[in-house]
Amino acid sequence: MRKLGFISIVLFSFVALSISGCAEESVEKRVARLHKKMYTIDTHNDFSMWLAHPDGDFGVKGGQVSFQQMHEGGLDAAFFAAYQDQGPIDPEFHRYAREYADTLILCLKQYAEQNSEYGAIATSIEEMKALKKRGKVALFLSIENACCIGDSLPLVQYYYDQGVRMIGLTHNGNNAIADAGTTKVKLHGGLSDFGKEAIAEMNRLGIVVDLSHASRDATLQAAVVSKTPIIASHSCVFAVRELSRNLIDEEIIAIAENGGVVHLALDAWLLRYGPDYSAASLDDFMKHLHYIIDLVGIDHVGVGSDFDGGGGVIGCKDMSEYHNLTKRLIEEGFSDEEITKIWGGNFLRVFEEVERYAKDSVDSYEF
Repeated sequence: MRKLGFISIVLFSFVALSISGCAEESVEKRVARLHKKMYTIDTHNDFSMWLAHPDGDFGVKGGQVSFQQMHEGGLDAAFFAAYQDQGPIDPEFHRYAREYADTLILCLKQYAEQNSEYGAIATSIEEMKALKKRGKVALFLSIENACCIGDSLPLVQYYYDQGVRMIGLTHNGNNAIADAGTTKVKLHGGLSDFGKEAIAEMNRLGIVVDLSHASRDATLQAAVVSKTPIIASHSCVFAVRELSRNLIDEEIIAIAENGGVVHLALDAWLLRYGPDYSAASLDDFMKHLHYIIDLVGIDHVGVGSDFDGGGGVIGCKDMSEYHNLTKRLIEEGFSDEEITKIWGGNFLRVFEEVERYAKDSVDSYEF
């Protein structure tokens, strides 16, 4: 009997030690397991601006974004924006903006071709998933500031045909589609009539509508006008950091009620207030994350770094450090299911609805 008791104690001690040993490794192993099974998606970066620069270098690691850094950080897909600053709302600028957007898109396609051992352009969820199975990352094309469309509806189709699957309506200036959030003088009271037509065309084709940088009224109106879920690709929370660029509660709620997602940026100045804003870290990111979850739930939040365009905080300075964000989510107590939603599951739901609506529009079209 004593011998049996001794054996039981030894076995219990062995199991306890084994569990303890696993616990020490569990965070790192869990991070690796999660990145292997879930789809991780970053909805905004400005890498293309550096490619188009005369000194730009395809495929050389030096900034915050590259296929190699995506692999290092366990990122499966990212939206690479063709960004254009706003100019006059006239035909001459619209022509220039279109030419510049075309140049950026060409540069991104060349980058993907020259780094094909690491990744490729994707235009659908199916293509992204196929790339992951092959051990490659996906580059989705997007537009930041639809001034390249001007007031020409056929150009929405043109950019879809070029592979664009997300369009941010504005940047820091009003355009023919909508008012921007940071301008004092508004032209349209939110969306213009053409802007509403452009959103309908984006819905029909299967392009995600992005409201980061748009005015409050434009965002609220888009949430009603759009037949598919809308997103903010790289924004933060006004209630945590009071800034016109950030989203107020009413906007966050409207996006959520529309079925959409707010993707939190990693810009220090959007996350933290004060002279020490540059010391922003993942601690600050978590404050914004928890606020949105408390307000509208876990199904309406994601990640949109704004790397190579202002993004980067202590603990996550470029795409190669994305494992740190996953680790922090684990430390915050999020479940595997919740982390999967934050890292890409929520956006995939949006994108699936966008693709489905476009397919149904084609199927129901009467020839």
